[in-house]
Amino acid sequence: MAETLLEQTRALHEDVERFERVIVKDLKQDAKSHKDKLMQSHRVRKRLDQIQEAARKLQKIYEDEDKARKEEIEALGGEDKVFSKFYDRLKEIREYHRKFPTHDLTEAEDDTPLLKEEPHVDFTGEEGLGRYLDLHDLYQRFLNLRNQQHRGKGGKAAGAGKAGTATGDDDGAVVRVGADGSEEAEPGAAASGQGVEKPVEYYEYLTSFSDFSSVPRHQKMSKQFSEYLEALLGYLCHFYERTQPLAQLQRTLDKVEEEFSPRWEAGQVAGWEDRGVGSSAPSASGLELEAFSSAEELEILGAERLKEALSSLGLKCGGTTKERAARLWLTRDTPLSQLDRKHFAKGVAPPVAAGDAAAGGKQAAHARNLALLEVKVRKMAELLVNVIADTKGKVEKKQSQTYEEMQAELAEAEAEVAAPEDEEEDEFVYNPLKLPLGWDGKPIPYWLYKLHGLNQEFKCEICGNYSYWGRRAYEKHFKEYRHQNGMRALGIPNNKMFYEVTKMEDAVQLWKSIQEKAKGDFKPDDEEFEDAQGNVYSKKTYDDLKRQGLI
Repeated sequence: MAETLLEQTRALHEDVERFERVIVKDLKQDAKSHKDKLMQSHRVRKRLDQIQEAARKLQKIYEDEDKARKEEIEALGGEDKVFSKFYDRLKEIREYHRKFPTHDLTEAEDDTPLLKEEPHVDFTGEEGLGRYLDLHDLYQRFLNLRNQQHRGKGGKAAGAGKAGTATGDDDGAVVRVGADGSEEAEPGAAASGQGVEKPVEYYEYLTSFSDFSSVPRHQKMSKQFSEYLEALLGYLCHFYERTQPLAQLQRTLDKVEEEFSPRWEAGQVAGWEDRGVGSSAPSASGLELEAFSSAEELEILGAERLKEALSSLGLKCGGTTKERAARLWLTRDTPLSQLDRKHFAKGVAPPVAAGDAAAGGKQAAHARNLALLEVKVRKMAELLVNVIADTKGKVEKKQSQTYEEMQAELAEAEAEVAAPEDEEEDEFVYNPLKLPLGWDGKPIPYWLYKLHGLNQEFKCEICGNYSYWGRRAYEKHFKEYRHQNGMRALGIPNNKMFYEVTKMEDAVQLWKSIQEKAKGDFKPDDEEFEDAQGNVYSKKTYDDLKRQGLI
């Protein structure tokens, strides 16, 4: 029956209304678990996509570029051959029902399958259905970039194939190649790891993966760093779309890009104030080369100092001390932009010459693209701040767990996923008397409530008029922190003499009386004596009676 454009239009409008009705029913469902909320969001996202697809088809029909809809309407309202057109349409309807005799157009469609549908969403085991980030692959790429930054690539020494020739390895250490081809460390060579930084842990990477202030400019301009940024942004966007399918991520990124353009032109982007037209490699080595007359004098500085100077310029820092001094001596009279590219370390882009406008424009465009990627990554980190915090907590917890605890947690997570939905529903607890709940989450019996005297309220003014229900809780609270803190605030020690005292005025008066009794000095006249019958006398009376033989 959908052979005519009018019937297609009616069917598309019906689909739009049906999908809207399904969305309303789906959102009315109470999704309790994380998985249910995630599936609900993806179902709604799928219905919205179907509505948009139907709307695009309707728009194309209403635009009527081929005039087919207009001709069909005119044909329905034409005065010639009215009966023949009517019977032709009736024949089409009968033919449709003959082909599909089971289709009942009067019965409402059942939306239950659409409400119980579980869309397939890919998550890794580390992501935990979108609860955590899985940045391990990007973390390894970041470590590789750092290793390239701190590793100098030394050139081959002349005559390296001869016995006893010195060569430089990738990290700047000097070795000797013996006659048998084996490498031997050169005595006194710079083989210490003073320049090697401590590797970044995964937990630290999660904290600072959106902070690029520590990355030098010459490394940012490298192709490897650009690919790393694109991969990082791609993963964050893909993860956000999987966990927040109803969010308008593309609109957010477009707004970020729109706000980025004026900030870039004004030089207000952090780390790119020069808009990328500055030198991609440092121009100063920290040494005054004019004070030296030859490369041989530079060798006095030592291998480590020369290595630092070469690294600051983005040049290779491997080889022997003599080779490093010769490489640094080249920068005395030759600008970095005119040096041969072979002298620069791997991944470092040489500075662009002042007269090379084409290369300068290309470098500026590349720098703008990198800065935009950094801004977008920082924006994604702001959107996923809660997920990042949960991921850091999981990593920290995992590092302190034993193997048995990890297995137990994994088994518990699997059991939670496999548990039926009925067990997750909270049953309504009928508790009109507002009785305390027991260990099973249900109210305790009323006779037990009365037996323990939980209907009796005891207030303690020292505890801030806090109420204790039941004699047991009341007697126990005198040793608890709240009562002890109240007594300490009054300047009174909390001992047995103040047991059952709950009024602040009573406690203060009792403490004053105790202090007054303690102030009195001991006097011999106050001595008391007791006879065999238990009679108590003063010392004088006791002595008189004893002399008389009466006691």
